[in-house]
Amino acid sequence: MKTMALISETKTYDTFLANTHGGALYTIRIPRAAGQLPIVKKVRTSTWQSFEYLVAEKCGAQSTLLTAIDKNTGSAYLYAVSHANGASTVIKGLGKVPGTYNDPVYYLRTTEGVPPLFGE
Repeated sequence: MKTMALISETKTYDTFLANTHGGALYTIRIPRAAGQLPIVKKVRTSTWQSFEYLVAEKCGAQSTLLTAIDKNTGSAYLYAVSHANGASTVIKGLGKVPGTYNDPVYYLRTTEGVPPLFGE
């Protein structure tokens, strides 16, 4: 895995969206109960290799607003990601985000009491 972002939190599992150096995009569902194995589903097979950072924010009831940052070019792109459902997941490109993104770390900090992410 190259980078990942949390897209879903429930009482029984957390789900991350992750890209690989080869460009594939996956969801990784990690159960909170001991002894259960993670579930990995391929979302896309290619084109995500240039992003070193993925930052996710809840959007609506079951969607995710995803910012993907390419550290090498300082560019960021915005995507609307539907409820994650493997290769059937709808990902709509919303375009390039204005500005230059060269900071060493990107993350989203949420406050307590904010409804959890529910992207899967």
